[in-house]
Amino acid sequence: MLKVLALPDHWRKPLMGVMLVTLVSLAVFFETWQSIVAIWSRSETFTHGYLVAPVSLWLIWLRRDHYRDLRPAFSTLGLLFIVVSGFGWLIADLVHVAVIQQWAVVGILVGGFWAALGTHVIVQMLFPMVFLFLMVPFGEAFIPPLMEYTATFVVTLIRLTGMSVYREGLFFTLTSGNWSVVEGCSGLRYLISSLTLGSVYAYLNYSSYKKRSIFIALSFLVPILANGLRAYLIVMIGHFSDMKLAAGVDHIVYGWVFFGIVMFALFYFGSFWHDKDAGGPASSAIDSASDSTLTDSATIYKYYWPALTISALCIFIWPVASQGLSALQAAHVEVPERFSQPALPNWQPVVAPDWGWEPSFKGVVADAKVYLSDGQTIAGMYFANFGDETQGGELVNSQNYLVPQKHPVWRILHDDVIAMQWAADKNGDIEEAVLSSTHRSLLVERWYRVGDKNTANAYLAKWWQLLKRLSGDASAELLVVLYAETPDGDYELARQKLKQLAVACCN
Repeated sequence: MLKVLALPDHWRKPLMGVMLVTLVSLAVFFETWQSIVAIWSRSETFTHGYLVAPVSLWLIWLRRDHYRDLRPAFSTLGLLFIVVSGFGWLIADLVHVAVIQQWAVVGILVGGFWAALGTHVIVQMLFPMVFLFLMVPFGEAFIPPLMEYTATFVVTLIRLTGMSVYREGLFFTLTSGNWSVVEGCSGLRYLISSLTLGSVYAYLNYSSYKKRSIFIALSFLVPILANGLRAYLIVMIGHFSDMKLAAGVDHIVYGWVFFGIVMFALFYFGSFWHDKDAGGPASSAIDSASDSTLTDSATIYKYYWPALTISALCIFIWPVASQGLSALQAAHVEVPERFSQPALPNWQPVVAPDWGWEPSFKGVVADAKVYLSDGQTIAGMYFANFGDETQGGELVNSQNYLVPQKHPVWRILHDDVIAMQWAADKNGDIEEAVLSSTHRSLLVERWYRVGDKNTANAYLAKWWQLLKRLSGDASAELLVVLYAETPDGDYELARQKLKQLAVACCN
């Protein structure tokens, strides 16, 4: 037992270096790490994050006898990885993209390990190091397409079985009752769990990168297919039980039971290709270290602490750089008068109609609501300014819902991106949605206005935000929403009117 726990002399400095870069990266980027842990705590989808680091350490511990004989050395490639990851964090911080910041801080941590231990050691520990990136609570961008896939899959299977079903967006109706696909039905939770478990299973049971890659790919694809089948079975159970079963919280229990069966089947069939020498590097060629590597290791120990000090400084500089760049720009926290008090040809201000809906988003610092009429159509205009985006909301945010899920009155029947011609030589796009209630329907068009540019593309909007902030431009960044009632389902007339209004006010 003492032999197992005994630490070789050539590992003492490197392990102290690992502790140093860990403490520095956690301290310097404490707020970002705190945001990661906060998501673990509040979302059941990402609670696995608490286990990622312990599992990574356990995987390393399993091969401790092999690592004991390796000779750690400082790596300049690791230092370069810290710099690249730090720059990524800086860019994400300037435009407030939390998930990129979170990827970047994990990259900085892994880069610190790489710098402290050397390339040869990190290659031997490649999977446990890459596995650490699963600490990042990513995947929310997949929710809308997964929900759309689930609804399409279920409705298609229902129709293939010869049953009648009526679908409107993510809502569908059978003769027995109404169903809707919400975020919990997207299957993201199953997908993330399967990917995490499947990755560990592949590492422990296969020795080739090909087998590992195939199994991890299956761990990603199988739960997507299985979730569609799960949703279909839930609907069938509810339908044939006259909505007495699977129509409440019990369908969540059925879902996890079904997921357990799917994962058991995946692991069972995967066991037929089990390798006896699994759990290590996927190529024996990687195990051989050249003599020059060992020699360089002994030489670099002389400069080990100065090199690690430089690494720590490369970690520290990014928050300082972010503060300096942010200080160059004072955010415009008002809605410009041309929007809050528009003077547009053929459109006159009118009293707000009683439609029962108007845009509302979290984190808005300043906004303006205006209602105009051209004598034929009444249209609402809403402009939201999120200021410096530090008040709990962002201009580009997947949580900026037009209608929250399970809203008691309104629901989204249609949501798509359509082409928009802002001028003869200036094309773009806007997001269009149809909102419906029991009394009326509204056509809503939404886009981002960054400076004097308009787009519905979230990535392009973020890019424009970055360029603005690097240049010190403090012009307003707005979320623009135009909406009009569509009596008798005449969407084309409302669409034409809203486009005319959009060009008149925002071109």
